Amino acid sequence: MGFFKSMNELQKQSKEIQKNWDPGQQMADGMEKMKEANAMMAAQTQAANLAVSGKDATASIVGVAQTGAMVNFQPTMQIDMTVFPEGGVPYPVSVTQVVETPYLSKAVPGAQIKLKVDQTDPNVVWIDWASSLAL
Repeated sequence: MGFFKSMNELQKQSKEIQKNWDPGQQMADGMEKMKEANAMMAAQTQAANLAVSGKDATASIVGVAQTGAMVNFQPTMQIDMTVFPEGGVPYPVSVTQVVETPYLSKAVPGAQIKLKVDQTDPNVVWIDWASSLAL
């Protein structure tokens, strides 16, 4: 008797879910997630290019905030910093990126970090976390 009662409850739950199911919204949500994934892939490609072709600089972190997003259990953080380009005038930059767990101790206000700066757009930077640990 318990088996049929459970089956009846499952049918009721299924009908309740179907009342609120909106395939159009599910598709829109999926498309938004794909846009976010594409933007992240573009940012990773840009970072890989900067790691090779960017100009060296250092920065001082002035603010850090978690965005709430996680990628592979690594937090995505907004990092505000002052960039000190070699032979140039310091300027502020803000980036949002994933910070891997080993480098979280360096992602704090007041920390000095190493960067690579895009030669065509100085507001585009890549943080070299591994080299920054030595600072």
